[in-house]
Formats: sequence, structure tokens, C-alpha cells
Amino acid sequence: MKFYLNVVEVAIEHEGKFLIIKRPEGKHAGGLLAFPGGKVEEIDEQNKGDILRFAAKREILEEVGLDLKDDLKYIVSNNFIGSSNAKVPVIDTIFHCKIEKTDLTINPSPREVPEYYWLTEEEINHALNAPEWLKKSVQYIRQTP
Repeated sequence: MKFYLNVVEVAIEHEGKFLIIKRPEGKHAGGLLAFPGGKVEEIDEQNKGDILRFAAKREILEEVGLDLKDDLKYIVSNNFIGSSNAKVPVIDTIFHCKIEKTDLTINPSPREVPEYYWLTEEEINHALNAPEWLKKSVQYIRQTP
């Protein structure tokens, strides 16, 4: 039986721009742009109804200090092999959150978010350190009704 590490990401959008973080050096995809998010952890089991959304909101609070009050819409999930020595298979779930009620005061974790930006889809597509999977995730968001 194959076991997967579950991770969640949230495409936080406000006024046509996405909250994008720069991944810390020395971590998976170090130096690349990404949506904020992280691993599903044991504590997320407390929310029996929706573990992935609970994990996503917890990770956003930890990484960028936002207490999301707006709904998270499922976009897509995919898989990849992690870059650690263990080569762990990963399932990555992407959510989209259009901000209407959430206070947008960003308080990034210095350990996890060295830099953050508000970028349009066009800016993401032209950024030299934007990986293809980030660009594809934005395309999925635009195609999802």
C-alpha cells in the first residue's frame, strides 16, 4: 500500500491579485513562488467534518497571519514526489479564497515566508521564479465556475 503526505495550498485573491509567497531556501521548491500552505497535521483531525479545509486555514494563519473568514473553494488536487531524500509521494490540494470578510493584515512567519507579494495572473505568468505548477493552478482557478 502506498502512503502519501497530504499538503494544502490556498490561492488567496483580492481585487484581482493573488497572495504569493517566496518559498524559503533549503525547503522544497526553495526560492520559487507559491501559494501559502503546508502539510496536513495530526491536529487537523480535530475537525472531523473537513480536515483539508481546517488544515488550509491553520496553515494560512501560521504562514501569513491571516485568519480566513471567507469560504475556501476546492480547485484541484495533484500528486508529485517530494524533493527530500526519502522521495515521499505527495498529494497537493489547491483551494481558492476570494477575500470579502477577512482582515488582510499580513504577518508573515519569518521562518516560513521570507517574502510575499500581491500579484496578478499576468505578473505570475511572467515571473522568472514562478514554477509551471503555480501558473497551471491559476489557470484551473480561472476555468472553475
